[in-house]
Amino acid sequence: MAALNQADFDLSQQTEELAEKLRSAKKEDREKVKTEISETVTKHFDVRQKRRELQIKRMEDELKKLREAMTKRNESKDQIIKKRLAELVGNEDDLGF
Repeated sequence: MAALNQADFDLSQQTEELAEKLRSAKKEDREKVKTEISETVTKHFDVRQKRRELQIKRMEDELKKLREAMTKRNESKDQIIKKRLAELVGNEDDLGF
């Protein structure tokens, strides 16, 4: 992810530099610079897409872990409630469980 973030930053700067170069370019050089900008913007788009795909993958993994934790808690509901009641009243034997 760090490499993608760095590439995103670098390509963003490169695009800005090329845009500035285009503004000051002679007419005969403008098409070449436009082509460079187009290539750089395409690379930048691809890097951002890869970064977003990685973020989505991480989010999906986290969601899966959360769902598994919820399933385990649902399966252990009675024990969790008994334990909490014991903590609140101070003695598990007094609960009648």
